[in-house]
Amino acid sequence: MIARNRRVLALVSGIGGSVLLIALLLNIFERKVESRNPFYKVVEISDDIDDPAIWGKNFPHQYDGYMKTADMTRTKYGGSEALAHVPTDKDPRNMTSQQKTDEDPRLKTMWAGYAFAVDFREERGHAYMLEDQKYTERQNVVKQPGTCLNCHGSTYTLYKKLGNGDITKGFEEMNKIPYKEVVQQVKHPVSCIDCHDATSMSLRITRPAFIEGIRAYKASQGISEYDVNKMATRQEMRTFVCGQCHVEYYFKGDTKRLTYPWSKGLQSR
Repeated sequence: MIARNRRVLALVSGIGGSVLLIALLLNIFERKVESRNPFYKVVEISDDIDDPAIWGKNFPHQYDGYMKTADMTRTKYGGSEALAHVPTDKDPRNMTSQQKTDEDPRLKTMWAGYAFAVDFREERGHAYMLEDQKYTERQNVVKQPGTCLNCHGSTYTLYKKLGNGDITKGFEEMNKIPYKEVVQQVKHPVSCIDCHDATSMSLRITRPAFIEGIRAYKASQGISEYDVNKMATRQEMRTFVCGQCHVEYYFKGDTKRLTYPWSKGLQSR
């Protein structure tokens, strides 16, 4: 009787151990699947979707943060106060920000001859970056090139379109087109696709001007053929994606090629 009980106990223990082992293996498998898909997919995102609202279906928290850039409340860190604006045919906005040249009239003298002397307002959040560039009075006093769009619109898909899949060729074509023409092909401010890979969601650089600028800077340090998307660390990329647009630059030559002047370093002398 005792021997029989021992055999039953051993059988039960064996079955229990097998169940636990199977449960463990299933848990490991599930974690591996989750690591390949680290977020809950509501919709499929491709490399051709530039609408941040669609990306926001998979990333609601991040999209909520993006939408908060539409807030216009001055804080101790800065920000813009909303000013009512009477819509016109040239400028359909019903709200804008304070004119800096009204706050400090000296700016008109400093910038005499430049378009900034005509219109230069307090900066608004990212949600307004394309709208405010389209309707600034500067567009009416100077014929600006498409180059200006690089840092205000979601241009990654436009690069691909104009360059038949080659973003550098598309970048070169966009620079040469008058701003008022090429802006009609862009629907959104800089958005998710401009800084994230649509498959892995990892950070990436999509602005050829930055790719060329950082390569020139690395060359000045003795590092040849630097590929920022392959060689930069994750921590560097967290800075670089912002540096694609938050940067000083100039328009080079007749083609108005957006250029970051880093070939001799980053210090102004």
